[in-house]
Amino acid sequence: MNTASYYARALYALLEEQPKQSEVFVRNLFATLKRRGHVRLASRIFGEYQKLLLQKDRAVMHAHTTPQQEESRVLLQLYRRLVATE
Repeated sequence: MNTASYYARALYALLEEQPKQSEVFVRNLFATLKRRGHVRLASRIFGEYQKLLLQKDRAVMHAHTTPQQEESRVLLQLYRRLVATE
């Protein structure tokens, strides 16, 4: 894992706990980046943060998958393999 990932995970954890203070956390993050000389990582941190949000959205989506939907998906895969081999 790289430095941008660590910053993104820390920001994500803080914003999950206290979303109302997001402006303060982001301001403090940029102050920390400036102090440590990591300002160039800002775009990568934002990208990593977006990945974490996407993971959360996908996890929620997959949690709503019903057993019937999963069975249909598996049967469709098996049917495609059967048709492809003929």
